Amino acid sequence: MQQIEFQETEEVLNIRKTIGPYLRKWPWFVISVLLFLIGAYIYLRYAVPLYESETTLKFDKKETDLTSALADLNNLGIGLNNADELKSEVAVVTSRPILFQVVKNLNLNVQYFSSGEIKDSELFTKIPITGEIITYSNADKFVSSEYTVTEVKGNRFTLWNEKKGNIKGIFNQPLHLDFGTVVLRYNPKFPFHSKYKIVFSNPVEKVKELERKIQVDLPDQKALLMDISIIGAVPEKSEAILNEVTRQYNLDGLRDKNLQAQNTQEFIDKRLEVITRDLSGVENEKEEFQNRNRIVDIQAQAQLALQNTNDNTKAILQQQTQLDLLNSLATEVSKGGLMPSNLGLTPSLEQAISQYNTLLISRNKTLKQATSENPAVIEMNKEITALREIIRDNINEQKATVQTTIAQLNNQIVTDKGVIEKVPGQSKIYRGIERQQNLKEQLFLFLLQKREENAINLSVNVPKAKIVNPAFTLDVPVSPKRNMILLAAIVFGLLFPFAVFYLFFRWDDKIYSRDDIKERSPLGVLADIPALKEKENHLVQKNDFSELAEAFRVLVSNLKFILPTKDSAKVIMVTSSVKGEGKTLVSVNLTLTLANKNGRALLIGSDIRNPQIQRYDSEPIKRKGLTEYLYDESTSIDELIHTSDTNPYCDVIYAGSIPPNPQELLSNGRYQKLIQQMSSKYAYIVIDSAPLMLVSDTLSIADVADATLYVVRSGVSRNMLIDFANGLVKESKLSNVSFVINDVSKHAGGYGYNYGYGYGYTSDKKQEWWERFFSK
Repeated sequence: MQQIEFQETEEVLNIRKTIGPYLRKWPWFVISVLLFLIGAYIYLRYAVPLYESETTLKFDKKETDLTSALADLNNLGIGLNNADELKSEVAVVTSRPILFQVVKNLNLNVQYFSSGEIKDSELFTKIPITGEIITYSNADKFVSSEYTVTEVKGNRFTLWNEKKGNIKGIFNQPLHLDFGTVVLRYNPKFPFHSKYKIVFSNPVEKVKELERKIQVDLPDQKALLMDISIIGAVPEKSEAILNEVTRQYNLDGLRDKNLQAQNTQEFIDKRLEVITRDLSGVENEKEEFQNRNRIVDIQAQAQLALQNTNDNTKAILQQQTQLDLLNSLATEVSKGGLMPSNLGLTPSLEQAISQYNTLLISRNKTLKQATSENPAVIEMNKEITALREIIRDNINEQKATVQTTIAQLNNQIVTDKGVIEKVPGQSKIYRGIERQQNLKEQLFLFLLQKREENAINLSVNVPKAKIVNPAFTLDVPVSPKRNMILLAAIVFGLLFPFAVFYLFFRWDDKIYSRDDIKERSPLGVLADIPALKEKENHLVQKNDFSELAEAFRVLVSNLKFILPTKDSAKVIMVTSSVKGEGKTLVSVNLTLTLANKNGRALLIGSDIRNPQIQRYDSEPIKRKGLTEYLYDESTSIDELIHTSDTNPYCDVIYAGSIPPNPQELLSNGRYQKLIQQMSSKYAYIVIDSAPLMLVSDTLSIADVADATLYVVRSGVSRNMLIDFANGLVKESKLSNVSFVINDVSKHAGGYGYNYGYGYGYTSDKKQEWWERFFSK
């Protein structure tokens, strides 16, 4: 009894087996790559190339230690304090008010295209016909509308629209279209082509498009640099957009700076009017007092006391000036507008005022493109209110401090007055008048100085950002990337057939080579029978050196190693799982190969349900067979034996008539008796049995076999049939079982099986190149 240990085999990666099936399909990979490359070439030929244009801006850093007029420049928006302010400027560059102005100035809501057979080319310069939208019928619902100029005769033209058809108009005169009124102008310098398209769009849509296309990057925040880029099909148009964006951005910065400077100037002018009236009144009072009291000089005995009083008076003047400024500033705080800055107050108060003015300007700019209900506006209003309270509290604190100081100085003056009691009262009154005069003069001169400094700042139109690199376009298009597309075409050209074949191989559970059997069964494989064409001879002939004959010689040689040594005939049963796997072909040719002058061989057709052996007989004769012998005891064995016409040393017992009860006939004991009788006359007995998966007939006679050849067909038999054969061996229903693979192609499993052996006995017809190509 054959003892086979069935163990799970460990999977080992076989690179040759894995890639072999794909390598044999190399023509399809080549075709796929060529098709993808052709598709990529067509795409590159007609795709519109996109180029990247960019410009670079540089911002100056504010200097905090500047004085005089330059200090005002610092406070009025020229330059940035830090990198965080630079980040906020990114939103300003792409803000809608600036982009709206760009669209308006460049007339971007009207596009021009020169039509081609496959693609349209956008025009930005050298435009023969230009258009301008004057009014809109319903701007909220209008998106875009396309018109084609079909005819130009003199100053007249014809437009065609898909919905409206032909529309006639006159150049330089208003024309009413479905979305509004436009004016078209003709430039005779540039030739007009028969296909010329004009696309009118809503400016809002173009602004949205620019918001998506314009990219702002900060390459080095410490260096205060800003890169602005845009990708488009027309480099001249992209460069014009970038240049206009930077121009409008600088103009917007100048407007903000001048607005703050003008508010400061208005405040100074108002204060100068008040101080001028007060100073004039004090001077008139001093003149009247001198004339009335005839005061020329102050007595010498009061010089020392007066000197002390003078010092304290100067200190009071300074404090009074500070108090007056604080009172004026408190008045401006209550108004809620922009506050004057750089008035010589404490650093903390100056910083709070600067932050308040900056936030107020940002809030006002935001309100231009948002409502007061916007969360950002609400948040800014909260911050403005908080800053106003901080400024008010700071002013009150400084006023209290100044008043305290004044009170202390006044107390000192009162003390000094006791020393000069003898000084005439007129002197005291006179000094009081002078004190008021000096106070007003100092405040007047201070405001005049600040007005001049503010006028200098207002007259200096320094741009907010310096244009380091004017807009320029890179030479290499960013899309389509030729090398990447060609590489992608090659990759996808390889992946597409690979995916198709991978799915095919993944779901293909057929057996192709002996390796497929070895992976699922420990049973041996004795031979691979090559695939035969219909025109080829399917029988092994005498002195035959064909691939078929060589394969069966290999089978016979390997078979001798598993057959037992005995004096009687060696019985070989040939079976399979299902019909059509080549069991009969193997049986017939195995018998023809075994039969020779040293020992005859007998082939018994034991598939009495579906006999097939007679197909290989050149002269089939209706004669008795195995069936007649099994049910009729009077039938002589000699009546059953038929000598093959192919090999005189080969005898055949046909299956005979198809009986109604084949299982009963094969299990009545006469079959074993037949084998016993024939064993003394033949060296080999080959049994062509029925398929095991379909019927159980073969199992009834399996005990007579010394060896069982289990035939599977390459490319037809499935893996489950190997499991079925393993199960029969495990259950000891078959013994000494080995596999024979039938119909193996030369490239089965990727190993290229070939039975010609190079002896020169084969005479295969040379294939044409296309036959070899598609047979891969």
